Amino acid sequence: MTMQWIDKQRLRRENLAGTFLNLGSATTVEIAAGVGFDWLLIDLEHGSGSLADLRAMLLACRAGNAAPIVRLRSIDPDAVKFVMDSGAAGVMFPYISSVDQARNAVRCMKYPPQGGRGVAGVIRATDYGRNWKPYFEEANQKSLVIVQIETPEAVAAADEIAAVDGVDVLFVGPLDLSVNLGHPAEFDHPEVEQALKHVVDCCDRQGKSAGILTKDGLVRQHKDQGFRLLAYGSDSGAIISGMQRYLSELRG
Repeated sequence: MTMQWIDKQRLRRENLAGTFLNLGSATTVEIAAGVGFDWLLIDLEHGSGSLADLRAMLLACRAGNAAPIVRLRSIDPDAVKFVMDSGAAGVMFPYISSVDQARNAVRCMKYPPQGGRGVAGVIRATDYGRNWKPYFEEANQKSLVIVQIETPEAVAAADEIAAVDGVDVLFVGPLDLSVNLGHPAEFDHPEVEQALKHVVDCCDRQGKSAGILTKDGLVRQHKDQGFRLLAYGSDSGAIISGMQRYLSELRG
């Protein structure tokens, strides 16, 4: 198996396009991978799938060249180990609001001496042992650690979080952040926009990348603000909008 890592140098220079996959369906993962996204987010935090569904979804990613990133519910070393051993390119950790939390996320992701990830030879990520040495030698450098910025405390600590060795991306969850700032879904509120600018500025200062879940009417703005790891929509959203359009055509 050839690992589908995200090129971190490219991430610093370019916009990488992704989408959220929250249905827990290997079929929709396969469809999204075939479309040509740079990366795919398999959502095990709010999505319908579970760790039991993960292997099939990661296999489905091989329909294209998209790097599979998995979002977990919390910083769980055992879950991280299973996700990475299964062949994920990285993990997204929600609700990271402090330096200590960011360091714990990195510690779960990296092999010693950088972290505490358990080492195994015969796992899917190493092609069941056939490529153990190259995987072991490159995993710490190439695996992507994404921490989500979703609270005022996270925004205030963004510079220190971005400075943590091993953190690659500060990814804004705009709905959670807007709610926690007291402006639910008011994405153009000055306080929300200032928070976004601050996160991007901190990433630039620390040589890291900023990411965001964008939406209709905000894609160009988020690109211009300096967000690089961009996700748009979801598999469930695409199905809903498509079905509604079909129904509208039939009823019209």
